[in-house]
Amino acid sequence: MDRSFLSGNQLIRISRAFVCIRTATYEDKQESDFLKWAFLRQPEGKLRNFGFCILSPDGKTQLRRSVRGPNFVYTNSNAMVADLRMIAKQYPEKKTVKEPSQIIPQMKSVRLGINVASCEGLPSVVIIGKNQAEIGQLNKKLSGVIWDEELAGKFIYASTTNSDDLKNVSGVILKTGILVIRPDAYGLKGQIIKAINKDVSRDDLKNILSHVANTFTRNWKIHRLHVRNGRQNGKIWETEVPVPNRRRSPNRGGIEVQRPRR
Repeated sequence: MDRSFLSGNQLIRISRAFVCIRTATYEDKQESDFLKWAFLRQPEGKLRNFGFCILSPDGKTQLRRSVRGPNFVYTNSNAMVADLRMIAKQYPEKKTVKEPSQIIPQMKSVRLGINVASCEGLPSVVIIGKNQAEIGQLNKKLSGVIWDEELAGKFIYASTTNSDDLKNVSGVILKTGILVIRPDAYGLKGQIIKAINKDVSRDDLKNILSHVANTFTRNWKIHRLHVRNGRQNGKIWETEVPVPNRRRSPNRGGIEVQRPRR
């Protein structure tokens, strides 16, 4: 669906009028509780690991019903574009203290960032510093380039001051800088593509990231084969919030265990 439904140029363009949020679901207890309360609660009272909803700017009102994906609401990408344009007119943009270009959309941990990057078929970018001051300086430098149309949406970000967070990433030599990482097929490990020094210029940083984005090849996965191989090879992902068991519908038979994304 993502390659045909959500990837149209018009849809990408209108999405800039919205705050697009990828929910952590089973990776954040507080967020999981909010999702159950707000809009993803299922009849059996168990949260699913994916869903879609459009909320008002205050996050309290459903503007469109919550469903498993936008294709359950719209017949095609063009229909979604038309509806989003109408909604955007109802809620004109307001100036905020922080402009979007000053923000890095970071995952809550390096571990989760690499896993989500694997799921999305994207490189992971990790800012590493000795302290939060260094992280802040590198965040500012990075935020100055990643919102250009050429780079927006091309990486999954995280940061850390703890080198142990990178123990499953091979090739790490920097103590302070920006690391571009290729996640493995299951998002449990990674390998350095590029280590960028903290003193890199803005132009050089943009050129490096652009080159990675343009040359990166994702690991294509066939879901059933991917899951089967993962089970056989003991690839286990431990979630922060337990994932409930679910039964398949009668016409499919058997027991389905809801799993984290891969």
